[in-house]
Amino acid sequence: MTDEKIVSWDEAVQSGNFVQFEEDDQKSIVIKNWKLVEVEKEFNNKKEMKVEFQSECVEENGKKVDKVFNTTSNRLKKKLREILEKKDSTKEIKLSILMIGKSFDTRYSAKEVTD
Repeated sequence: MTDEKIVSWDEAVQSGNFVQFEEDDQKSIVIKNWKLVEVEKEFNNKKEMKVEFQSECVEENGKKVDKVFNTTSNRLKKKLREILEKKDSTKEIKLSILMIGKSFDTRYSAKEVTD
């Protein structure tokens, strides 16, 4: 029997075990167990409450992974809402997400991929 350590979302993100986008990057990911959670974030030495989309990522660009996919981006959450709002959050869903631009000029395209 192996010892398992249950970790928090924060520990998973800090470990670098998360889906990361670069400028003008497109990824195909499979997620499950998504939710919206209110979290405290710090920006410019100010703490504020933000709504964060959190999910488990089990596949990234065709490779099996054990990562998290989180975002506080309202633009991306809006795109994800169009796809996920009426879906079962416990079931796996394959998404194609394109991030265009950087910083405050970031735009997203997201769509469900059906094989």
